[in-house]
Parts: sequence; structure tokens; C-alpha cells
Amino acid sequence: MNQRRKQRHLNQIKEEASIQILREKLPVAWVVHEYGPDYGIDCVVELFDFIDESQTIAETLGENFFVQLKASSKIDYGTRRCYARGNVAKGHLQENKDDYLDVEVAKFNLEMPEILTVQSMGLAIPVLLILVDVETERAFFVCLNDYIDKVMIPEDPDFKSKQSKTIYIPLKNEILDEEDNLVALKAYGKRAKMYGAFGKFHYQHTEILRAPKYDTTPRQFLDMILKFVEECIHQDIWHGHEFWQPMQWSFYEIQRLHSDLTSGNIPESDYEILRENCLNVIWHKLTNLSSMYEELVREWFLPTYLAQLTSYPETPKEGQ
Repeated sequence: MNQRRKQRHLNQIKEEASIQILREKLPVAWVVHEYGPDYGIDCVVELFDFIDESQTIAETLGENFFVQLKASSKIDYGTRRCYARGNVAKGHLQENKDDYLDVEVAKFNLEMPEILTVQSMGLAIPVLLILVDVETERAFFVCLNDYIDKVMIPEDPDFKSKQSKTIYIPLKNEILDEEDNLVALKAYGKRAKMYGAFGKFHYQHTEILRAPKYDTTPRQFLDMILKFVEECIHQDIWHGHEFWQPMQWSFYEIQRLHSDLTSGNIPESDYEILRENCLNVIWHKLTNLSSMYEELVREWFLPTYLAQLTSYPETPKEGQ
């Protein structure tokens, strides 16, 4: 009886090719850590930035996103009609069939165990489905955590009873080592830090609100606000969000307050004015960041009407 040598399946060859294609599409400083064996997550991408002008030394940003990597030589390309709709974070799906956009997409059928694995991971660590066309060597992404909440559940509340679901990936979500194409990936990498900061902001807002109940003196209040401001400034979230102006606005206000506190420009006699400004302006905006993140940012780069209007440099034309 003839013994066979070790063999490789075509799927294994495609998977290896897809990893190589993904590495070539990402910035050279970023690192792709492969997982094995595969239990739903294929790799994690760690973000680095060069710290010298000659770009010879890169430093980790402490930012990551997970990847379900799929490869195919016969991707089903098509269009998905996206209707204007109400806020699915606040209510059930309500669509306006008279107002829509047609979005070019790549379609991929994802098994339910893989979907449920991503859902069980929560929201803080984004999992991107990255689909690689091994024929054209193009790669496209969609954030599965957001897709499940913003597309799958609203459109099919009984999705868990299915064996699989078709995922629609906008072709505008192409992975390229270009500034506009990296905006989304950089934002996903920073997500865990964002959720950590949101929790800190809400805690601080609550303590500012409760200060009078504890008979906090003006001096104690000033010390507490300075402590809060320093903690805010040291959060590693403020840079790399040039595309989302609310972050820049809040950071500017925090920096200005820090300058006033450390320079002695706020006397203890202005305690009540300071408290009202912190409570109703600065920390109100800081805590509102999490609401805007849930309603707006988490819908970016999805195959939805709102995402097409807010995620990309150009504004699409209506498909009516």
C-alpha cells in the first residue's frame, strides 16, 4: 500500500495567502499576530506608530482589534438597498421606503457559531470580519460587533435560530495603507480606551453632582476638580480622533480648565460658578460622548443609510 505524503487543502492555501495580503495592505509598522488553532478569531492586529523622522523605530500604541479573516476566489459582489430609518439604539426598526441609498457590497455567509462568539465578546474589543478576494488581492472589512447590534438584530430579531447569516460588507471599506482608508481601523483600535474613559467621565460627573451633599468646601472642590482634570488629560484617547470633532472640543475645554486651575485664575469665591460650569457644560459634554458614540460612531462604516452619509469623505447621492 502506497503511503501518501503530507498534503495541503486549498482552503489552507487561501488562508495563508489572505494573511499575507492583509499584512501588505496594512501600515508596515502594524503587527498581525496569528492565532491558532482557530476558534473564531484568526488574528489580532496591534497598532504601532513611528517615533522618529526616518521611520526606523515604531512604538506600540497599546491599541488592537481582533479579526475573523475569510478568503475567497469567488466573492459575491452586489448592492444592498439601505433605507432611511429611526435610531435603532432607542427603538425597533422603522424604515422610510421612500428614502434610500444603494450601496455596493461584498457578500459573505457567516456561520452562526462565529456570530455568537463575537456577540459574547461584548463591545469594548472590536472584531472585524475581513474578507480577502484572493483573485484581485483586495480586502474589505466590517465591524461584526456593530453589525450585529445595528443591522442584524434590528432586521432579524430571531437571527440566533438561523444556521448562518449573510454579511454585507461595503466596498468603500477597502483596506489600503492610505490615510482615509485607515481612519476606521485606527478608531476601532482605540475603542477599548474610549469605553474606559467613558466610565471615568461618568464617575467624575456623579461626584461633582454629589459634592454639596458631602458639605465639600470650596478648597476641597477645587482640589477634586484639578484631580479629575489631570485624570482626563492623561487618558490616551484624545489624539487620532481628528475626524470626530466632539473629542477635540472636549479636550480643548479640559486643557483650558487645567490651565485656569494651575495658574490660580479661579478663586475659591467662584466655587459655585465653577461647579455649575463643570456640571452643566464640561462634564455634561464629556458624558455625552458615550451617547454619541453609541448612536453615531458605532454605526460608522456599516451598510446602513446613516453610515453612508457620515463615514466617508464624499457624500453619496441618493439612489432614488
